[in-house]
Amino acid sequence: MWCTLLKRAYSAFLIEPPSTPVRLNVIIKSEVPGSFPVLVELEGYGNTFADSDYEVLYYFEKSVTITLEGLRSELYFLHAAALEFDGVACLLVAASGSGKSTTAWAMLHNGFCYLSDELAPVELETLRVSPYPHALCLKSDPPSPFDLPKATIRTAYTLHVPVEQLPSETVRSSVPLAAAFFISYQPDATAPAIRAVTHGETTARLYANGLNQLAHSRYGMEAATRIGTGIAGFEMITANLQESADLLRETMRKVLSDGS
Repeated sequence: MWCTLLKRAYSAFLIEPPSTPVRLNVIIKSEVPGSFPVLVELEGYGNTFADSDYEVLYYFEKSVTITLEGLRSELYFLHAAALEFDGVACLLVAASGSGKSTTAWAMLHNGFCYLSDELAPVELETLRVSPYPHALCLKSDPPSPFDLPKATIRTAYTLHVPVEQLPSETVRSSVPLAAAFFISYQPDATAPAIRAVTHGETTARLYANGLNQLAHSRYGMEAATRIGTGIAGFEMITANLQESADLLRETMRKVLSDGS
């Protein structure tokens, strides 16, 4: 049961192992198969009990993220969705529950391709974003016409769309980073709105969403500054999902035009 769940959620991670594979030892078991609570043993991080399929995925994801941060400390890990558009990447940055993944889902219907919906590892020398293509995770069903496919994994609290069910291609290699959008959903807004922000504000907001600052000099501030001063930054209020997607796509086209 749990093997099937993890394979569906992380199907894009199933590749031929390298000559020197990195092992992540996670044991998931219950006294009665398929029942709760489930013991999740994470090598090096202790044990915990999961009371739902949502928590099984949550604790597994946590162990993968922590392991990656340890293995690739030269990368700056951001809590952000990462999408590709016309050869460059943009980040959608927002607090949990602010519509980041829902906006990403809409953008995948509007010419963008998928790198990740919540973890964006940035290589500081080149400002390239590496993919982290687990199943796109939402907390509720988006409005029509952005309905979720029947193959969506529905846990007790979350919805996970396997990469095979996404309406776009999944990017398998790193992409140069061009912009970051700091989004917030305001249901009372009559229309989406966007404004450019300074490099300083971009840096501060990226730093607030960094996950491994202590792996970098000066507590990660130099790393955040390197990214924040090298890309365009925008604050965006989302409203109607299609109108928001149109505005974000139009802005990315302008970013590309200005950089050409």
